[in-house]
Amino acid sequence: MFKKSTLFLIIFFLLFEISLISYNIKPQKLKINFCERFRFVSWDNAINLDDSSDSTYSFTRHRTSISLEYLPSIKFELGLKLTNEFRTYLSPSDKKFNFNEIFFDQLYIKWKHLLNLPITLTLGRQNIMLGEGFVCFDGQPLTGSRSAYFNALRADFKLSPNHKIILFYSYVPEKDDLLPILNNQDQHLIEQAHKGIGLYYTGEFNKTGIDAYYIKKETDVNESYPIKSKINTFGARVTTQVSEKLGFTVEYALQSGSYGNLMRKASGGYFHIDYSTEDILPILNKVTFGGIFLTGDDPNTDKIEAWDPVFSRWPKWSESYIYTLIRENSVAYWSNLNSIYLTLSSTFSEKINFKLSFYHMGAKHPAPLSNFPGGTGKIRGNLIIGKLTFEINNNLTSHFVWENFNPGNFYFDEADIYNWLRFELMLNF
Repeated sequence: MFKKSTLFLIIFFLLFEISLISYNIKPQKLKINFCERFRFVSWDNAINLDDSSDSTYSFTRHRTSISLEYLPSIKFELGLKLTNEFRTYLSPSDKKFNFNEIFFDQLYIKWKHLLNLPITLTLGRQNIMLGEGFVCFDGQPLTGSRSAYFNALRADFKLSPNHKIILFYSYVPEKDDLLPILNNQDQHLIEQAHKGIGLYYTGEFNKTGIDAYYIKKETDVNESYPIKSKINTFGARVTTQVSEKLGFTVEYALQSGSYGNLMRKASGGYFHIDYSTEDILPILNKVTFGGIFLTGDDPNTDKIEAWDPVFSRWPKWSESYIYTLIRENSVAYWSNLNSIYLTLSSTFSEKINFKLSFYHMGAKHPAPLSNFPGGTGKIRGNLIIGKLTFEINNNLTSHFVWENFNPGNFYFDEADIYNWLRFELMLNF
């Protein structure tokens, strides 16, 4: 009896071969890419905000990817990407070395101008990012930044040069059982297997861009998570260039659906105002002021008001705070959060850039009584982020990130400040 992974591969390559034969296509071009990412990461107590717990983490991350793009014609593309990421721990010292998995990061077929219509069809394992990734960017957040793929069927309908509709269906299991894995570690991709469908419109009207969407996500039950969830997300994003120097972006979404027997009613959104200062100051080239609003659950009602991040559990606003969210709900589970922030973007040279951000963070509702977060207030705290990026040459880039979080009364009285550091080298050719 075939395994799911074997059957998936047979069907995938049969479809590709049938497509080539049908159109009498011969190979024309093959692209090969190699990417090596090295990271050193260290933090003291970002998860539990407790210095006395000796929860310091220091480790290196090594991600290696080899990808191929087979381009038999302008209408067809086959994408393949294999990836491995392993860590070496300096602290805690009891963490043993593990080479980890080699897995299919990408495997897709893309048909352009399907049936000579302005339609592009993409089938297989692929990345999907819609807008700024507020509702759709990462299909399997428990793997961290090693991958962000969806197993999906996606269709792009180009209505005109400035208007497009995207349809997609995706499925991600708890563990990857669709494609073969070398040195399988039973890595969890997500807490509950989920299915999703999406309808996304994006268009441009002079200097204003408008996106509108509907995304439906359903989660399956398992032993650890016995409650089924259905989430409908309706949203829109508007970005406009008010003047030559001033830009404005806002996105807002409403959620309905169910969580077990409870009804869901939530909302979330963000905005940012970007002002170019290139002609005013010699180094500072942009100032950004923004805000975030994600509803939390009101314990006094019989509804679920907490925003669900759908397919957007990734470090959109912070690389470190996603770990602080673990004990509150789960990693990168952005919910019950509001914030105003200010970002200064500087360019020191063509190859050196620096960003400094300050977030004042709060919550819609105080945390439920528990050991963590443990506070009775609505102030999460203040987060400072500094990021220095530099290009060494055309193939080698690097960055350094420092984040500092000072907790507020949303957390227990003795909650401690944490620092989080990361250094990266990225080789790509």
